[in-house]
Amino acid sequence: MNNKVTLLKKEPPKDRPEALVKKRKARLILPLSTSLDHRSKEELHQDCLVLATAKYSQELNEGVSADLEERVHLGLFTDRAALYRMMEAEGKGHLENGHPELFHQLMLWKGDLKGVLQTAAERGELTDSLVAMAPVAGYHVWLWAVEAFAKQLCFQDQHVKAASHLLSIHKVYEAVELLKSNHFYREAIAVAKARLRPEDPVLKDLYLCWGAVLEKDGHYAVAAKCYLGAASAYDAAKVLAKKGDAASLRTAAELASIVGEDELSASLALRCAQELLLTRNWVRAQEALQLHESLKGQRLVFCLLELLSKLQEERQPSESKSSSSYNAWSTDTEGPFTERVTAVWRSAFGLDTPEQHQAALQQLQSIQYPSATNNAPSKQLLLHICHDLTLAVLSQQTASWDKAVEALLRAVVRSYDSGNFTVMQDVHSAFLPEGCDHLRDKLGDRQSPAMPAFKSLEAFFIYGRLYELWWSLSRPRPESSVWVRAAHRRTSSTERHQPLGDAGPEAGGPPASPPEPSRPPEPDVGLTEESERVLGACKELFSETHASLQNSRRTVAEVQETLAEMIRQHQKSQLCKSTANGPDTNDPEPEAERSLSSPQSQGSKEAKNEPVSLPELTRRLTEANEKIAKFPESVKTWPFPDVLECCLVLLHIGSQCPGRVTQEMQQQARELLQKYGNTQVYQRHCQTFCT
Repeated sequence: MNNKVTLLKKEPPKDRPEALVKKRKARLILPLSTSLDHRSKEELHQDCLVLATAKYSQELNEGVSADLEERVHLGLFTDRAALYRMMEAEGKGHLENGHPELFHQLMLWKGDLKGVLQTAAERGELTDSLVAMAPVAGYHVWLWAVEAFAKQLCFQDQHVKAASHLLSIHKVYEAVELLKSNHFYREAIAVAKARLRPEDPVLKDLYLCWGAVLEKDGHYAVAAKCYLGAASAYDAAKVLAKKGDAASLRTAAELASIVGEDELSASLALRCAQELLLTRNWVRAQEALQLHESLKGQRLVFCLLELLSKLQEERQPSESKSSSSYNAWSTDTEGPFTERVTAVWRSAFGLDTPEQHQAALQQLQSIQYPSATNNAPSKQLLLHICHDLTLAVLSQQTASWDKAVEALLRAVVRSYDSGNFTVMQDVHSAFLPEGCDHLRDKLGDRQSPAMPAFKSLEAFFIYGRLYELWWSLSRPRPESSVWVRAAHRRTSSTERHQPLGDAGPEAGGPPASPPEPSRPPEPDVGLTEESERVLGACKELFSETHASLQNSRRTVAEVQETLAEMIRQHQKSQLCKSTANGPDTNDPEPEAERSLSSPQSQGSKEAKNEPVSLPELTRRLTEANEKIAKFPESVKTWPFPDVLECCLVLLHIGSQCPGRVTQEMQQQARELLQKYGNTQVYQRHCQTFCT
């Protein structure tokens, strides 16, 4: 212990850098005078003689005056005028050597504070200490000095410091504007909030300007706070939702609800739920919709969509199932689909009375979605289809069977137009497992406005069963309802769930040929009673009115395709002429003109090769449109039945099961094909069955 103490005592003291560092020698304020007083002894003696002569002579001759002017450092020992000359010489030396602060000190010693400030301002050399001494020269001099210093600081990009000096002379608005114009919005708001009245419009303008800048840069959360500071809560919710993710939309919906923007809040909550569909997080989607009572109808739609998605997932192989967060009500899979839906609505949402169903129906009827296209995202398409299906179920619960039929058919048409036939198959199996007889019974025999829609829906059901029958004969499979996948290869570019593409129809039209069976069918293949009933019901599909309308529409589509090909060929020929240089530029022109006179699309090489002129195409298009205009809206509204396609399928079945399809029906199918199959897509099939 003693040794340790001894060692501690022997330790040298800690280094003190400030003691070891040599003190920096202060710069001389009178260097000229000091240097001249350190000359040789002879020159110093001469200084003494000149100084004595100047102080004690009655009159100064020209020689003495000249000596005094030459020896300016002697002004320290003579009169004030000589001292000023010495100070002027010293100050000039400081300026030349880049030490203006020493020059300023000399002028202060002379008592010329105003001159110091003016000189420093002109040279941009004002300092805090000079400005601090400015009040000695007077109030107005001080104000002028502060403003001049603020300008100098702005040139030096010290805008915050400049604003602080403006605040020292009570120029608050100028300080705020200076900060704002140089994008110091945070500092400007702090100053304005501290020094201005709360209702001052300058403060709101600052919030809005900063919010706009932040929004442009993508800082949506901080921008929302700015809009809230400016009492623009609607804009705050809108900008917060701009990012578009589920968390931002949920926060924006809650914010809008807090500030009383209920309509906006409901819209954002719905967007949040739709965003959660991408991750199949059904629990959080329902939580988002719970924010508003006005979204109860949408909760029913999402519930039906969840149950339908669960049904689809159960049909998929286990390895292809996605991770989804389902609600507890989706676990019950017993009973018909429609009954399961209404049971969940009753237990989870308290939807029990006709009045409640009617209120939900009115909520959903006010929402209109655009028609489906083959480019529609699958999640969005499913939501729109389930919206129509929800309307159908609600209409059934309120005994509005006309509306139920139309809503159900809209869902089918939406999936048909989009080319997503897997969904079409699911709608068929979930909502029409036993056909349309129960709907016919509900509509009755009266001339209901929904009867055309019912006829189209019934044609859709028969059309599906016909495909099931055809596929069961061609390639026996344990599961049915594969008709959808084969029926519509016309949108094969968008078909994502079609494992049996080799037997589907040709792109843009009907079945290309009878599907090749895995083995030739037996000559005595028998049909079940159900199959016989399906074939008997096919008479409902032989609608000459629909066949004529559909033929006119196909003509319009073909003419439009031909015109588009003409335009492409013309553009191609123009491009060739503009890029080619030399004597060969005129050679391709006749070839291009010939291609314009008889354009043929890539998919119609087998069509007749006669030239088709533009006037001829225009005539065809006009005639087809005139025919379409003459059909009643009840026929034009719904796409089913697809008459010629059904005729082809029926003829395929007749060729595989001779004698099972009556000659009368086959003849009727051939006549329809001959009469309305004049478009390119059906010509080859007409040659197969009608010659």
